Amino acid sequence: MESDKETRETVQARLDVLRKGIVSEENSVNYYQTLVDKTPEDSDANVGMRRMYHDLMLEEKKHVERFRELILEWEQKLKEFQV
Repeated sequence: MESDKETRETVQARLDVLRKGIVSEENSVNYYQTLVDKTPEDSDANVGMRRMYHDLMLEEKKHVERFRELILEWEQKLKEFQV
């Protein structure tokens, strides 16, 4: 990269990546929820797996929130170019 200066195009590109990334994170939340739902509680091993899936789902939800924060931040920077 030649310069650390952000342009309208670099900010838009960042937003494009973030929007794709949040979809991936939301898909991960759904994936772990599906695993929780499909894993019976009929053994200690399955209970342990369900707990881990749930913990991973909660972690992915944190990622979704962080992506939302970043999207808002970069959308604001993009608006600054339109002034």
